Amino acid sequence: MAGDHGASTLLFTFPTIFFGSLAVAGLVALTAHKRMGRLPRVGEARYDVFVLLLGLWCLAGLLIDASAHISGVVDDTFFTEWHALWYSGATAYGAYILYAVLPDGGLGELARRPFGVLGDLAPQHRAGVWGIVIFGAAGFGDMIWHEVLGVESSIDILLSPTHIGLFAGLTLSVSGPMWSAWVDAKSGTGGFRSQLLLAFGVGAAWTVLLLLTRFSHMWIAPLDQVCYAPGGALGCDDRYEDALQLGLNMIYVQAMLTSGALLLFLRRWQPARGTLFLIGAVHAVGVWVYANNGLATLVQGLVWAVLLEGLRGLWLSGRRHLFMALATATQVIIGIVWALRALPNTGSVRTWTEGTDLHLVPYGWTVHATFGVVVLAAFIGVIATSIVMPPDVKDDTDA
Repeated sequence: MAGDHGASTLLFTFPTIFFGSLAVAGLVALTAHKRMGRLPRVGEARYDVFVLLLGLWCLAGLLIDASAHISGVVDDTFFTEWHALWYSGATAYGAYILYAVLPDGGLGELARRPFGVLGDLAPQHRAGVWGIVIFGAAGFGDMIWHEVLGVESSIDILLSPTHIGLFAGLTLSVSGPMWSAWVDAKSGTGGFRSQLLLAFGVGAAWTVLLLLTRFSHMWIAPLDQVCYAPGGALGCDDRYEDALQLGLNMIYVQAMLTSGALLLFLRRWQPARGTLFLIGAVHAVGVWVYANNGLATLVQGLVWAVLLEGLRGLWLSGRRHLFMALATATQVIIGIVWALRALPNTGSVRTWTEGTDLHLVPYGWTVHATFGVVVLAAFIGVIATSIVMPPDVKDDTDA
């Protein structure tokens, strides 16, 4: 199953994109170096900006590569144009990190004690640096894996050991600016601009994790996987329990992932105007790509981002449990509304009765389940908030 390079132009396309994009990046870096005197090192001003921009380059490569795999537009080789863009970003990122962490002893000291140099970094800067180290090692392994064992398709792309390493490294890399800012008491206190890098970092890390769970997202999964109708009408499953259980699993996973992503940011920073929308918008782009570029998916993601921003006042007023309950519940409600539009020839909401159970489209679940999943998603948000942000413990010595 080794890569098939015959009659393919990929061996020409790959180096053209790879080295061409690196050449452009080199010119940008040279211009920045001349204007700034030198590029920032770890912990210096604007270091996080460079880290995030390079991380987003890698993220864009991931989205393009994922879209190619999901669409089936892949060749049986590592040397594809989407890999070229993805790995050129990783190469640029790696080169910058090498420069940024270079000790006083130069390359010689780094070669003698690489783990010692990395261990000397301040803890808040390690995520971004180690992320690209893991990404680079996994990327080299991915080339060997593809060329020897072939190219994955469908859900298999999520389970390749080298791909898991790439996902882990990229998640650490793009979230690096957030961890770097975590220990700075003044970070994120200057309005939206001061939270821009932080919000992008959280949203980008969330987007990587969304790829790992795309098969468990009701906005992405085909409707016929989770809807039920007697006799398989409307293209649905005719086994009610199977459809409902799969739908519940999707809601469990995404409600927990949504709660984790939002609370990771909110645990540390008060959201400025526009920040929650930005996090939601990055999520929307990720879901849109993983849904094979379905425009309706992007629209519903942006609608949810607007609703998320509209709930901001609840969080600022201290009603954090209510905020998170509504954030996770509205995700499910939007999914139900869009699924209703996707069913053909339904007209207004259709119902039918089986025994004593009233069933509702779009999913064909009983009335109990259709409304219960909304409450369940809200409950998961509340529980997550209680775990991540428990009540403060009163110190009796202060009395």
